[in-house]
Amino acid sequence: MATNFNGIRWITPPSRLADAIDRYGERVLVAVAAVAGRMATIMQNSAKNDATWTDRTGNARSGLFGTVETAQNMVILYLSHGPIVDYGVHLELAHGGRYAIIMRTMERHLPELNAMLQDIFG
Repeated sequence: MATNFNGIRWITPPSRLADAIDRYGERVLVAVAAVAGRMATIMQNSAKNDATWTDRTGNARSGLFGTVETAQNMVILYLSHGPIVDYGVHLELAHGGRYAIIMRTMERHLPELNAMLQDIFG
Protein backbone atom coordinates (compact mmCIF):
# COMPACT_ATOMS: atom_id res chain seq x y z
CA MET A 1 0.00 0.00 0.00
CA ALA A 2 1.34 3.40 -0.96
CA THR A 3 1.58 6.24 1.54
CA ASN A 4 1.30 9.88 0.52
CA PHE A 5 3.06 12.65 2.48
CA ASN A 6 2.95 16.15 1.00
CA GLY A 7 2.99 15.03 -2.60
CA ILE A 8 5.52 12.21 -2.10
CA ARG A 9 4.14 8.78 -2.82
CA TRP A 10 5.98 6.13 -0.80
CA ILE A 11 5.70 2.55 -2.01
CA THR A 12 7.65 1.44 1.05
CA PRO A 13 7.02 3.54 4.15
CA PRO A 14 10.04 5.52 5.42
CA SER A 15 9.97 3.59 8.70
CA ARG A 16 10.58 0.31 6.83
CA LEU A 17 13.42 1.88 4.88
CA ALA A 18 15.00 3.13 8.11
CA ASP A 19 14.71 -0.35 9.66
CA ALA A 20 16.36 -1.89 6.60
CA ILE A 21 19.24 0.59 6.81
CA ASP A 22 19.70 -0.21 10.51
CA ARG A 23 19.77 -3.96 9.80
CA TYR A 24 22.32 -3.41 7.02
CA GLY A 25 24.50 -1.36 9.37
CA GLU A 26 24.40 -4.15 11.95
CA ARG A 27 25.44 -6.72 9.33
CA VAL A 28 28.31 -4.47 8.21
CA LEU A 29 29.52 -4.14 11.81
CA VAL A 30 29.41 -7.91 12.31
CA ALA A 31 31.32 -8.49 9.05
CA VAL A 32 34.00 -5.92 9.88
CA ALA A 33 34.37 -7.35 13.41
CA ALA A 34 34.84 -10.85 11.96
CA VAL A 35 37.56 -9.63 9.57
CA ALA A 36 39.23 -7.68 12.39
CA GLY A 37 39.13 -10.73 14.65
CA ARG A 38 40.82 -12.85 12.02
CA MET A 39 43.40 -10.13 11.42
CA ALA A 40 44.03 -9.72 15.18
CA THR A 41 45.01 -13.40 15.35
CA ILE A 42 47.22 -13.11 12.27
CA MET A 43 48.96 -10.02 13.67
CA GLN A 44 49.39 -11.56 17.10
CA ASN A 45 51.06 -14.67 15.65
CA SER A 46 53.19 -12.58 13.32
CA ALA A 47 54.38 -10.31 16.16
CA LYS A 48 55.27 -13.31 18.32
CA ASN A 49 57.20 -14.94 15.46
CA ASP A 50 58.95 -11.80 14.21
CA ALA A 51 59.96 -10.07 17.46
CA THR A 52 63.72 -9.52 17.23
CA TRP A 53 64.57 -9.41 20.91
CA THR A 54 66.37 -12.27 22.64
CA ASP A 55 64.05 -14.13 24.98
CA ARG A 56 65.22 -14.65 28.52
CA THR A 57 61.94 -15.86 29.99
CA GLY A 58 59.64 -15.91 26.96
CA ASN A 59 57.12 -13.80 28.88
CA ALA A 60 57.28 -10.74 26.65
CA ARG A 61 56.78 -12.81 23.50
CA SER A 62 53.97 -14.91 24.96
CA GLY A 63 52.32 -11.74 26.30
CA LEU A 64 51.85 -10.20 22.85
CA PHE A 65 48.16 -10.32 21.99
CA GLY A 66 45.69 -9.18 19.38
CA THR A 67 42.04 -8.58 20.15
CA VAL A 68 38.99 -6.76 18.83
CA GLU A 69 36.46 -4.56 20.58
CA THR A 70 33.16 -3.35 19.16
CA ALA A 71 31.67 -0.22 20.68
CA GLN A 72 29.36 2.53 19.44
CA ASN A 73 29.32 1.35 15.83
CA MET A 74 33.12 1.09 15.76
CA VAL A 75 35.43 -1.88 15.49
CA ILE A 76 38.78 -1.45 17.23
CA LEU A 77 41.65 -3.84 16.60
CA TYR A 78 44.35 -3.93 19.29
CA LEU A 79 47.83 -5.41 19.11
CA SER A 80 49.65 -4.95 22.39
CA HIS A 81 51.93 -6.25 25.07
CA GLY A 82 49.96 -7.96 27.80
CA PRO A 83 50.15 -7.58 31.56
CA ILE A 84 52.60 -10.48 31.95
CA VAL A 85 55.55 -8.09 31.75
CA ASP A 86 55.86 -4.43 32.60
CA TYR A 87 58.65 -3.72 30.11
CA GLY A 88 56.69 -4.02 26.85
CA VAL A 89 56.81 -0.24 26.43
CA HIS A 90 60.59 -0.38 26.89
CA LEU A 91 60.88 -2.99 24.15
CA GLU A 92 58.84 -0.76 21.81
CA LEU A 93 60.54 2.56 22.52
CA ALA A 94 64.08 1.94 23.78
CA HIS A 95 67.17 1.73 21.55
CA GLY A 96 65.58 3.90 18.87
CA GLY A 97 62.75 1.40 18.40
CA ARG A 98 65.16 -1.34 17.35
CA TYR A 99 63.06 -3.99 19.12
CA ALA A 100 59.65 -2.47 18.33
CA ILE A 101 57.23 -5.02 16.91
CA ILE A 102 53.71 -3.62 17.37
CA MET A 103 53.59 -0.81 14.79
CA ARG A 104 55.82 -2.67 12.34
CA THR A 105 53.46 -5.67 12.45
CA MET A 106 50.35 -3.54 12.05
CA GLU A 107 51.82 -1.62 9.12
CA ARG A 108 52.97 -4.82 7.41
CA HIS A 109 49.48 -6.36 7.65
CA LEU A 110 47.50 -3.25 6.71
CA PRO A 111 47.35 -4.16 2.99
CA GLU A 112 46.04 -7.62 3.88
CA LEU A 113 43.39 -6.11 6.16
CA ASN A 114 42.40 -3.70 3.40
CA ALA A 115 42.14 -6.56 0.89
CA MET A 116 39.93 -8.58 3.24
CA LEU A 117 37.59 -5.61 3.68
CA GLN A 118 37.57 -4.97 -0.07
CA ASP A 119 36.57 -8.60 -0.63
CA ILE A 120 33.52 -8.02 1.55
CA PHE A 121 32.47 -4.61 0.28
CA GLY A 122 34.10 -4.75 -3.16
